[in-house]
Amino acid sequence: MSTFYSIAGISHAAKADPGQSIMVPAQPYPVSGLRQRLIAEGKTIPGVDDSMQSDIPARYFPPKNSDLTHGRKHAAVVALPDCNDQFPENWIAILQDAGLGVLLISPYQAHPSQAYCTEGSLDKPKHGLTYWAFDALSALSYLAQQPDIDPKRIAVFGYGYGAAAAQFAIYRHGLAKRIPERFRALVGLRPQCMSEMDNFVPSLLVGVRNDPFNPPAWCQWRIDRDLGPNRKPVQFELVNSGETIEKQATREWLPVENSPAVVSLITNFLSDNEIEDKSDQN
Repeated sequence: MSTFYSIAGISHAAKADPGQSIMVPAQPYPVSGLRQRLIAEGKTIPGVDDSMQSDIPARYFPPKNSDLTHGRKHAAVVALPDCNDQFPENWIAILQDAGLGVLLISPYQAHPSQAYCTEGSLDKPKHGLTYWAFDALSALSYLAQQPDIDPKRIAVFGYGYGAAAAQFAIYRHGLAKRIPERFRALVGLRPQCMSEMDNFVPSLLVGVRNDPFNPPAWCQWRIDRDLGPNRKPVQFELVNSGETIEKQATREWLPVENSPAVVSLITNFLSDNEIEDKSDQN
């Protein structure tokens, strides 16, 4: 049975790796191209509202593959939880076993006033999604500076609402274009597809068929809408849960989320995009 990780504490009595507590520094909010042009023209413009910016509570889980400690930098993942600050515990362990470091961040705690789970809707998402995406980019910058992590092999892995924020973090026309680092790839598990998909890196979205809580139709609509000549591939896979519609209409973990088929799908995608360690592969 899977449980969830929460930055505030593990929500299950079972003993699990609590990870290393870290406070990720928030990156300076980037100045848009329009603002840069107006400033260059000598125009007086209001300052950027950074009142919601805050350093981000996080926990770091190192890879379990000891071979990676012998002078070789390893890949890593920035993990974004659902809007209630929950991320599947089993996936932390799966990624660690694959030789990846995992930085689980908590935008929920960095911006507690936004009430993400109780306000907003799929057709009218909370503005806070942008803050979450920028938190993911700040986490990327933090990991890229760590001496044991390969800055070119960092992926973003979002769960539920976190997957929507992750998509903004790789959006070609968003804040990511003003950050020097780049995510290598994106994984979205049971994603809430509320953001654009004109992505500059490949992404994999794994949804649950007939899921009323995270409707797959929204993902397919946005994928089709944002199809363009420069967009990197978006792989969209649906799996059957075998659960009742009532259970799927909640944020409860579904067993299919870490089934062998889904684990293989995601780890193969990470490996194909040079995220997963290949040192033990023939």
